Amino acid sequence: MQLGIDLGITQKTAWFVLHRIREMLKEKSPQMLGENNVVESDATYIGGKEGNKHLNKKRSQEHKHLTNEGKVFVPKKTVIGIIERNGKVALKHVSGETTQNMVDFVTTHVPKNATIYSDEAHAYRKLNKYYTHDNVKHSLNIYVEGSVHTNTIENFWSVLKRGLYGVYHQVSEKHLERYLDEYAARFNTRHLSSRERFDNFLVEAESVLSYKSLTNLN
Repeated sequence: MQLGIDLGITQKTAWFVLHRIREMLKEKSPQMLGENNVVESDATYIGGKEGNKHLNKKRSQEHKHLTNEGKVFVPKKTVIGIIERNGKVALKHVSGETTQNMVDFVTTHVPKNATIYSDEAHAYRKLNKYYTHDNVKHSLNIYVEGSVHTNTIENFWSVLKRGLYGVYHQVSEKHLERYLDEYAARFNTRHLSSRERFDNFLVEAESVLSYKSLTNLN
């Protein structure tokens, strides 16, 4: 880690320091998006592509819960996101792209009657009860239909994945939420100067993350 080299500390210590910084960046309360602007909602998957894995690491065709070498198969990690056009983003690591997960997340961050655009995934259908909701038909190769599109959140996913894969190469499911906190905070403070960002993060820091707490996370 470059941080360890610059500060003259071990990689283990640098890893701990970075997670303590991410603790400072953690969202303290649900931020509301879409009060004045359109929001887009989408899900993405974090993890290596199945086609790029060695044969023994690939999912077994006979035993779907195992790899070909007999170890437990770990599927890609699901991340859902909401982004306000010209505004902020909110992210969450969830167990899957289910209707319950999507609706719960959206209703936590978006006030009723706001305008939401998504793709045509079944999980979004219940949003029509609470929001002005429309979707874009990716399955029909339609990506923009007037103002209806999810290009803003898709662009954010590209930035997130370039960061995770390019800087960290891989992240464990155990700590994924903290990396999401980091990239959401980076995006949401993109208009601030470095000094303003630093001051803001210090003001919002509420707790100290101990090494025991970090390593004992379930």
